[in-house]
Amino acid sequence: MKIERLNENQIRCTLNKSDLASRQLKINELAYGSDKAKELFRDMMQQAAIEFGFEADNIPLMIEAIPLPNECIVLI
Repeated sequence: MKIERLNENQIRCTLNKSDLASRQLKINELAYGSDKAKELFRDMMQQAAIEFGFEADNIPLMIEAIPLPNECIVLI
């Protein structure tokens, strides 16, 4: 999992096939808010807070998921 800070309000997280496999998570589960997907999002936000000071507590988030051809997915 690779996380980058795009600006004050956005981060980008790139997940590859092995990232998803290690969490036993399928791409379609991200859309339906499974427990595994929620855990992934919590981990992403925690890592973004540690690495970049990115905090988004108690505010609504919009997540854009972009599938890539090499079985990766980008979350913004």
